[in-house]
Amino acid sequence: MTDVETTDGKVKTNVAMTVMNEVAPQQQGHDNPAFTDSHKARRKSPTITSTTQVNEEGVSKDHDPEPQEEDHSLLAFIFNQSFVKSKTAGLSKWQGSIIAFIVTVAYAAFVICALLISNIVEEASFWCDAEGLLIVITGILFIMMLYYLIIKAFFGKTLNEKLVVPLSALGDNLVRVRWVPWVAFVVLVAGALTFIGVDVQGEMIRLQSLCGVVSVLLLGFIFSAAPLKVRWRHVAWGVSLQFVLGLLILRWPLGRDVFECMSDKVATFLNFTSAGSSFVFGDLATVDPPIFAFQTLPVILFFSFCIQILYYYGVMQTIVMKLGWFLQVTIGTTACESVNAAANIFLGMTEAPLLIKPFIPDMTKSELHAVLTGGFATIAGSVLAAYISFGVDPVHLISASVMNAPAALALSKLFYPETEKSKTSAGNIKIEGGKEANMLHAATVGVTNAIPLVTNIAGNLVAFMAFIELINHVFDWSCTMVGYEEDTCSLESLFGVIFMPLAWVMGVEWDKCDEVGELVGLKITVNEFVAYSKLADMRDAGMLSKRAEIIATYALCGFSNISSIGINLGGFGAMAPSRRGDLAKVVVRAMITGSCACFLTASIAGTLLSVEEDTEPAFYHRHLDSLAMLRGAVGH
Repeated sequence: MTDVETTDGKVKTNVAMTVMNEVAPQQQGHDNPAFTDSHKARRKSPTITSTTQVNEEGVSKDHDPEPQEEDHSLLAFIFNQSFVKSKTAGLSKWQGSIIAFIVTVAYAAFVICALLISNIVEEASFWCDAEGLLIVITGILFIMMLYYLIIKAFFGKTLNEKLVVPLSALGDNLVRVRWVPWVAFVVLVAGALTFIGVDVQGEMIRLQSLCGVVSVLLLGFIFSAAPLKVRWRHVAWGVSLQFVLGLLILRWPLGRDVFECMSDKVATFLNFTSAGSSFVFGDLATVDPPIFAFQTLPVILFFSFCIQILYYYGVMQTIVMKLGWFLQVTIGTTACESVNAAANIFLGMTEAPLLIKPFIPDMTKSELHAVLTGGFATIAGSVLAAYISFGVDPVHLISASVMNAPAALALSKLFYPETEKSKTSAGNIKIEGGKEANMLHAATVGVTNAIPLVTNIAGNLVAFMAFIELINHVFDWSCTMVGYEEDTCSLESLFGVIFMPLAWVMGVEWDKCDEVGELVGLKITVNEFVAYSKLADMRDAGMLSKRAEIIATYALCGFSNISSIGINLGGFGAMAPSRRGDLAKVVVRAMITGSCACFLTASIAGTLLSVEEDTEPAFYHRHLDSLAMLRGAVGH
């Protein structure tokens, strides 16, 4: 037999094997007409030779080109005619600009009509519900268009070369000077202490929360993996950002109004879930008291539905990258650490690292610790919606989620400082858009992805609540055996005693420390879902003061619990199998650091939280009086 015949025989054999492999999964028996027809169709189909190519050695290669779908619609037929093509050829390159111009004109006409025509919305809050909100939205859109279409498009390269790069170089040179970071650190600390000292007049309990800030930072330094390698710029900037955010939200009336408006909009947005859950579950979705499975869990499905649409259009990617850039510039952490921390504000502890998945195998141990800490210290937007449905104050819940991002970076670099050289940079990170076919496909993917989360939450709650009841029964039985009355001892009461000192240094009144300590213990040993549910019960029963409720809201806002250790090890181990050993070494420290980040945020909130929180803020009244006294002293 010649070589040519041998090669030809190999080719025929390979083609036959390809046909058999394609037919085998669908084979139902030769008596089945469907099998016979499909088999004949494959024998006659020319696609076999096109999908199997043979190289010079006679070895087949699989090649599956994606078939291109043809558009057989009437409009496609009309525009494919030569006469129409010749007339519209010049318009194709202007198609996007024309559509954008039409949309802009239509929106401008709508805004003008809304401002000129009287309507019932004018009776509501001007800046949150009426024309003021429309003006704010229009202003934001105008600034975005000005930046992306003009400044970045025409002057972006010049501004980067002439302004951004020189300023970055100047900042790097200043940081390298040994005394500059220390001077900046002393100025920041002195400014904060001066402000707090003046502001806490008559409210000495707020200095109690300042003890919490100092205690957390001191413990972080004492138990640091490398205390002498700590870069205090990370810590100072992280805590400073928390302090500034706390001032904006808790003490500045305009900032608080903005966050209250945002929280109202978020609550209204999430209430739309009731339309879908009522349709599916009927009266079970609207009964009072609410049923958790039918009123709280559907919120997660709706939120994931909307978030996936934003990912498809690239909105979430843009927000995450901009926030990551801001954290990198201010705190000084690496690009991957900063982007992950920004993503943790919106995503869960295993979803956010997917944005930096290609870089995880090359990360240093300190970077791995920072990424893990970011997940432990924050909560996902989907479960945030569930906590709001519990009745937890959305203003403080949202602000806690935002404030915990810089806290996580600051404390992660305090507990585990960087001792190696990072291999990642901002220029390497490219976040791709959604892979879905269209918006509807993205929406269904979002719901599908949320179903395991919902079932996981429900299953864990059933198991953990039953386990807690078992432990309580055994513990109470043990207490009765040594002379205590029945129903005296429980796991919650034990946690309350253990974490009472922690609650006190965070700024809680001593008579409420038992309740807040119980919540902290539930959050660490079980999860924050159970803790927030218990917080809602305590609030409804009148067991907490307003101050204790707010501080507890900040302290519980994070995934830092024992069960999350296994979740993180499983998720990160799948993304970077080669780093499983290093992950196991730092994950427990990261969980403790994430808890401390939540406690640091709660302490800062307690320091800035006025005792008169329920009434008109006394902040400006107090300082106006101080300014009047100062003017009087200067005048004399």
